[in-house]
Amino acid sequence: MEKLKLNQNQFAVGQADVLTGHLLNKDLTLNLNTENSNNIFEIFENLDEALEYAKKKIEENPNVEYWIINSKNETIFFESAFKNK
Repeated sequence: MEKLKLNQNQFAVGQADVLTGHLLNKDLTLNLNTENSNNIFEIFENLDEALEYAKKKIEENPNVEYWIINSKNETIFFESAFKNK
């Protein structure tokens, strides 16, 4: 998958099926086009918004895991309903 081009203060939230690890699109359908990251990541202008979004989404659907990457394409946050089980 191509690296995301984020501005310095932007963060991207991605999601995957918690049981299979398959990448999911923003609408939670299976991502079959790993070359295009636009369908996978939701972009936020600051970390607080990205964290709030990821945590809210986990509450809505515990079968999906979420992670946040920064402008250097480093994963800085990972959350799964099964992480602590």
